Amino acid sequence: MGRPRELTEAERRELLAQGWRPFQAEIWVPDWNNPDFLARMKQDCAAINDADRRSGELDHLSEEVAGLSDDLPL
Repeated sequence: MGRPRELTEAERRELLAQGWRPFQAEIWVPDWNNPDFLARMKQDCAAINDADRRSGELDHLSEEVAGLSDDLPL
């Protein structure tokens, strides 16, 4: 496996604009210090939480897990 291709300056600017930062030369990770990234993360988490609340799947899963203890020998 060879080295990954070098990014163009435009690609590098685009990744930076999306809230990514370089990590050890060729690995890009989210930049947790970037306010735009943090705002997007909070928005995504809120959307996931809202979807979970609306679907009721977490409540159903909790009930199933709680019911498992009824079948365990003491």
